[in-house]
Parts: sequence; structure tokens; C-alpha cells
Amino acid sequence: MIPRSPDRASFGDGWIDISRPLGPGTPVWPGDRSFELQQRKIGDLMISAIATTCHVGTHVDAPLHLCPTGTAVHEIPLGRLLGPAEVVRLPAGCGAAGCRDLPLGWVPRHPRILLRTDSQPVGSPIVDGFSATSAELVNWLADHGVSTLGIDTPSVDSFSSTDLEAHQVLARRGMTWIEGLNLEGVEAGCYTLVALPMPLRGIDAAPVRALLKKIADE
Repeated sequence: MIPRSPDRASFGDGWIDISRPLGPGTPVWPGDRSFELQQRKIGDLMISAIATTCHVGTHVDAPLHLCPTGTAVHEIPLGRLLGPAEVVRLPAGCGAAGCRDLPLGWVPRHPRILLRTDSQPVGSPIVDGFSATSAELVNWLADHGVSTLGIDTPSVDSFSSTDLEAHQVLARRGMTWIEGLNLEGVEAGCYTLVALPMPLRGIDAAPVRALLKKIADE
């Protein structure tokens, strides 16, 4: 049973919302544009406008984030973000997780892998200390047929990383990655994933609404 909280929407029929809520208080990477909301009433109508970094909350990165000639969000194959996925729990305080941090004997059962670290609670400021992934782990997952990697932290690289090695390997291996998932209370196992980005053209990242539904008998 997934813990209920005001920040987790309910869709019924077994679907779990694994997105981080967006609003004026949503944490962003230090130096990025904070989420700003403007609202005005015209008669009985409410008109809202927002401004924020595209790397806000739960979002997908595109290779353009790393290289001016890289592909943009609208060029990511949507099939990468829709279909069978597996949630894998990593040990607390694993830092830049490597193959040693995976469950003993585990190999991916699906091409979409979501890493639960519980190291970045919803609403917490983005500071040093959350878990990330190592280049070694990314390469191992790619070698085992993984095309999409998600993580419940603000970045696949550690807060202090300057070379963004995990990002670079993901792009070089032709993988897709989702950052900022909310996997609190989600059990390890196999699910159907829906994590479609906003259809922004020519952009390096986009927020997604990410959902999971347990796959029976897996």
C-alpha cells in the first residue's frame, strides 16, 4: 500500500502518481529559475501564467542539455517513456551508486529501470547529499538492455559533479533519463510506466507527469 499524502494524487484503478508537485515552493537547482505563478481574474475567469526552469520537479533531460548539437525533448522516442518498467531499491547513503549497490544477483527484466534511493524527500531543498549514479552503473545497465533510467533525485550525477559523467554516458549510450521521480513508498518490482513530457520543441528538458501501475504476477 502506497502511503497517502496531500502531495500524491490518486488516479484510482491501481495507478500511482510518482511526480513531484509543481508550485511556487517547488525546489529547483541552485541558480535555476524558480517556479513563478501569476494569476489574474477577468470577470469570472481565472487566467494563470507560469515561468520556471524546464528542469523543475519530475522531468526528462534530452541530449541537447549536454551538447548544442544534441537532440531535443521533442525528438525523444516516446516509447522509451511508456511501457514495462522495474523499480529497484538502492541502499541508503550509496552516493554515486555502482553495480555493487544493486540487489545481489539482480539483472534487469525490462528496458526501463527506476532507482529508488529515498535520499531527496519531496519539498526538500536541493543541496549536497542525495544519491546519484556512477558511469559504471550506467554502462552496466546499457549492456543489459536498459534504454531508460529514472531516479528519485534531482540529478543522475552528484550535486558536486563538474563533469556530469553519468549524464555524458547516458547520452553517449543513446539512453533516455528521468530525474526527480517521487518513489516514496513504492515497492520494488515491475510496473507499467507512463512518463510523457510536455511537447516542447527545441528544448533541453521538460516536466513530465509520471505514473506507475503494478504488473500482476511479476
